[in-house]
Amino acid sequence: MEAPIYVGELEITEPVAALNLPDRADGRAWTGVHSLVRMRGIPVGYAFLETGALDPAGIARQVWSQLGPEISARCERAGAAAPGSLPETGLRAVPDPDDGGPELPAISVVVCTRDRPGSVVTALGGLTGLDYPSFEIVVVDNAPSSDATRDAVRSEFSGDPRVRYVREPRPGLSRARNRGVAEASAEIVAFTDDDVRVDKGWLAGIARGFRAAPGVSCVTGLIATARLENAEQLYFHLREGWGASCERRVYDLAGNRDESPLYPYSPGIFGAGASFAMTRTALRDVGGFDEALGAGTPSGGGEDLDMFMRVILGGHRLVYEPAAVVWHFHRTELAELTRQMRAYGSGCTAALTAIVMKNPRSRVEIPPRVARGVARVFTLNDRVKDNPTLPPGLMRREMAGLLAGPGLYLKGRREARR
Repeated sequence: MEAPIYVGELEITEPVAALNLPDRADGRAWTGVHSLVRMRGIPVGYAFLETGALDPAGIARQVWSQLGPEISARCERAGAAAPGSLPETGLRAVPDPDDGGPELPAISVVVCTRDRPGSVVTALGGLTGLDYPSFEIVVVDNAPSSDATRDAVRSEFSGDPRVRYVREPRPGLSRARNRGVAEASAEIVAFTDDDVRVDKGWLAGIARGFRAAPGVSCVTGLIATARLENAEQLYFHLREGWGASCERRVYDLAGNRDESPLYPYSPGIFGAGASFAMTRTALRDVGGFDEALGAGTPSGGGEDLDMFMRVILGGHRLVYEPAAVVWHFHRTELAELTRQMRAYGSGCTAALTAIVMKNPRSRVEIPPRVARGVARVFTLNDRVKDNPTLPPGLMRREMAGLLAGPGLYLKGRREARR
């Protein structure tokens, strides 16, 4: 696989249309199409389409060859007969999924940002266009160096009563998220970032996740890749594997455990901070976000991973709901990606260190699993190590972060106390 790859979507209950790829400014040819395939808006899986067969028949044939079993299973689940192929006219007979009825809860959306007025305005443009009846948006400006974000938000959205701007003077993403929770009015609080584009059905997907099982306290969503323009974006896409699964999963400490021997200390399986929601009750129960973790602290990340593990260890139920889709814009510059991968490594082990320090059970369970965890990191590296088109050396940066994480968390705790 080699960049640039065009990113697209396909709704298979509608007629399949030919895909005409746009010309690139740099003159390079697209090497393929990475397409998120949906049925009645719900993700089914991804298809990689060859550029030489993007007519309706070619697209339908390629999608069916890669996702035929998944499409058939979804049709049968929806009460329709399993098709023998994907017709160019689309699977029109598939009924709408049962989403639990018309009653949809109010949701508060918290968006934290710092010195990125252009990005947050773009993100808010997508959020204000969500197809959802009752929601508010709390923009938390975290220790800004100027009034640029405040001015941009008020200039663009002053006439929208759903959008509120607040400033949190203390730096750190966890502090910003805790401030957002304090400002939010709804029982369900959803979180996303200022570098994503939310799907119009994102909040409906969040609500769907809370209805997926009794007693759900946390819902995470699918984070799809928005662009694969260069090798840096492709590296992150392959290495992190965000949005790879299009099947709903329920997690808890009872009958809904993952098969991994690391569970529940394999936080990457739960989701990520760009798309999740929690009940205020669960947030109070687990104690809010750890202010020694996250962007703006020495660890550089990990506050979302720590939260997901605490949710499970606290006896709560977490649902991964792929219908809650956001599109993430990966870093395009090598220097930015290098810093990000180191922060991902340090954030992961910082979060595990935080769990060990806060949870007596984890002090017993985590140490014997360290070797398996290291092995898993190297297994994830298999996705990128044999691709000569990808930037080298990033795995070393991530490993350096993994080693530094515990010490950085302790440093963050000292700073938080001060």
